[in-house]
Amino acid sequence: MPLKVGDRAPDFRVKSCPEGVFHLGSVKGYRLLCFYKVSCPTCQLTLPFVERMFKSYGDVISFVGVCQDGCPDAQRFARDYSLSFPQVSDEPAYEASIAYDVRVVPTLYLIDPSGNILFVEESFVKSSLENLNEEFARIANREVNPLFEDVSVPPFKAG
Repeated sequence: MPLKVGDRAPDFRVKSCPEGVFHLGSVKGYRLLCFYKVSCPTCQLTLPFVERMFKSYGDVISFVGVCQDGCPDAQRFARDYSLSFPQVSDEPAYEASIAYDVRVVPTLYLIDPSGNILFVEESFVKSSLENLNEEFARIANREVNPLFEDVSVPPFKAG
């Protein structure tokens, strides 16, 4: 059964890209997990907007791209889409994806400092990303930086 708001966020360890091990439990504070695949067109649409949020709030909230491909692909994707937040690889065992029951990519999870899930979204849902962006501004005690004012995007794109 998919995880939902209010559930406890599972801990996991996966490969950090380009090397090392990423342990979710070692990251304190608010955390955003963004599960994706490099070949997914909806991920290609979504992750640049996640990057915009990272640039606005990454000093207060930890962002992690959880790629369902290997590190070389994750690093290439990050370069191609100008992503500067940390990337990890869930390949080959997909332990994080299984723990979070990720069925669709992209899937975003916002986790609070106590380890509880505050937000879950699958696919690209413009209004949900706007709500997430507003929540980040609230957490950071800042004005909201608009995500979509300079681009035209669909209200929804299935993952």
